[in-house]
Amino acid sequence: MKSYAFLLAALAACTQQTPVILAPVRMETPATTATTTGSVFDTQRDDPFATTNRIDWPGPNRYRSSSGVPGPDYWQQRADYTIAASLDTVAAQLNGSVEIRYTNNSPDTLRYVWVQVDQNLYRAGSKGSALFPADSRWGVRGFQGGYDLTDVEVNRTSVRPRINDTMMRLDLPTPPPAGGGKATISIKYSFRVPEHGSDRMGRDSLLFEIAQWYPRMAVYDDVRGWNTDPYLGQGEFYLEYGDFDYSVTVPAGYTVAGSGVLQNPEEVLTAEQRRRLGTASRSTDVVQIITQSEAATAKTRQIAGTKTWRFRAQHVRDVAWAGAPDFRWDGTNWNGVLAQAYYEFPKAGKAWEHAAEQTAWTIRQYSQLFLPYPYAQATSVAGPVGGMEYPMFVMVGYGNDDPASIFGVLNHEHGHEWFPMIVGSNERRYAWMDEGFNTYLNAFASEARYPGENAYPGYLKNWGDAVTQGTQSPLMTAPDNIAASALGAIGYRKPAVVLLTLRNHIVGPDLFDAAFREYTRAWAFKHPTPGDFFRSIENSAGQDLSWFWHSFFYTTDVLDIGIESVSTRTSEGETFAVIALRRNSSIPFPVRLRVGYADGTTQDFSLPVNIWARGNRFEAVLPVRGPVTGVRLWPDPSVPDWNSSNDTWGSPPPANRAGPVTRE
Repeated sequence: MKSYAFLLAALAACTQQTPVILAPVRMETPATTATTTGSVFDTQRDDPFATTNRIDWPGPNRYRSSSGVPGPDYWQQRADYTIAASLDTVAAQLNGSVEIRYTNNSPDTLRYVWVQVDQNLYRAGSKGSALFPADSRWGVRGFQGGYDLTDVEVNRTSVRPRINDTMMRLDLPTPPPAGGGKATISIKYSFRVPEHGSDRMGRDSLLFEIAQWYPRMAVYDDVRGWNTDPYLGQGEFYLEYGDFDYSVTVPAGYTVAGSGVLQNPEEVLTAEQRRRLGTASRSTDVVQIITQSEAATAKTRQIAGTKTWRFRAQHVRDVAWAGAPDFRWDGTNWNGVLAQAYYEFPKAGKAWEHAAEQTAWTIRQYSQLFLPYPYAQATSVAGPVGGMEYPMFVMVGYGNDDPASIFGVLNHEHGHEWFPMIVGSNERRYAWMDEGFNTYLNAFASEARYPGENAYPGYLKNWGDAVTQGTQSPLMTAPDNIAASALGAIGYRKPAVVLLTLRNHIVGPDLFDAAFREYTRAWAFKHPTPGDFFRSIENSAGQDLSWFWHSFFYTTDVLDIGIESVSTRTSEGETFAVIALRRNSSIPFPVRLRVGYADGTTQDFSLPVNIWARGNRFEAVLPVRGPVTGVRLWPDPSVPDWNSSNDTWGSPPPANRAGPVTRE
């Protein structure tokens, strides 16, 4: 028999955790592949709405490089907006006008453009109202509204809009030429504001939260041309970047919070409020800009007329705002960023007295972990919308007396400032690139805010519920085509589990964190695709991860590797454990084993993913220190193996204690 002396020498040179293959192997290839959840979901065969690899993996070309960064000829369109709107709080109606200055940076001459008219979700018979029941989170709840559009012009020439549900096509009298041609679009519009609404905007008595409140340019990109996916209510948005100047006229007693920086404080704030605002912008303590007594007085005081609040937001993809007569307004500062909280008290709950600090803490946390926050302010508003995000502005539901009652949602919504507000992915197509990334970020924040808390088990359970209930979809499924009951699992928690798994068990925390930061930096204020992310991580991490992307993004299968048998043998006086492993689903994975001995000591071994290259059974021969009394797969409990019943043999050694999943 062949000598194993060279294997023992290799083992002696390794630490206990060093990955090694210390075995001649026997593999078998089955006629069929077993799975714990049925047949593998073939996105091209079984999902009629699946995007193709041509869409998911564009390039490499001059626009998108093979290394996952924008290519030398990368381009994207630009849309700058001037908006003037007035809110009729009695009729619950908004009237406005928008001028869009559109720049065609593409290599194509455009003869028409597409504009998003999202309020048409509320029209009777809209596609969204047909897909989602009226009592669902995204349903229109019987409300009928939609845009009334007048005076639609391009370059001061009247054009006839062609409305297709929540999309509008405008044929251009003078096509803007490639490489910087411009067109100016102007539209007058109005719509009724729904009460509570469909989880994006709404009102509660005198409080209005306003979003999707102006016609917005659809994205024209190098991957799909015009992105004309309709707004159905569940999926979110894909928008161009630009500068916004907007004004909101409201009853004179109202306070308005919005995206961007307030441009006319001297016209809408008292001298004392302006002084407090200046103090808040420099202070790390929370400053009351509008106090509780002032808010209570404002709610009952009748002030005739209106006031116009003006805001400017630069290099953003959208803006939103809220108004109420009795907002309390708190502010504080972190690193030059004004963190603000607007809320009605006591309706919002005592927790909201901590919201400005929580906002500043969140901006600091993600700035230090991933990319510095690029804007001058960050605003949190309490209201009927349970959670929704826009540049520099988020809506969070009401809380109670416990500050933790709002922290999770507030932290999540502000995490969206990075994904997708800074890194502008296509939310209509890929929920995992904004909701999933953001849920991944939230795991770091929750463990930092509440030491000892571990987000991973909750994420895994939520994904597991979708597996058990049979409501899974591949991560590549567009959010509107995911079962409403499973969107939290597939759009949010599964991708967070997958990314944490990739970080902690495949690439390693140091390399993955650097790779993730590089991807964020490279695609800030741009439009990445899934393929750009995949290539960016592979190049930064120095690994071919095609098996991982296929397994966890393109199928609904789950990881299930088990121990089939364990035996020992000796050769030339040395002892070896022969451990037969079986892959019971389509998903390969690098294996971690912990071997236990009679004296209570343990020894860990690591086997690379390549052991599964030629079959679903692998027999490892490992040099051990003596008789083996037990074996455990996955000594780290944060590996998402779905069948724990086959993960141990004999008297298994203990697993590691569950610690922070985002550990270094």
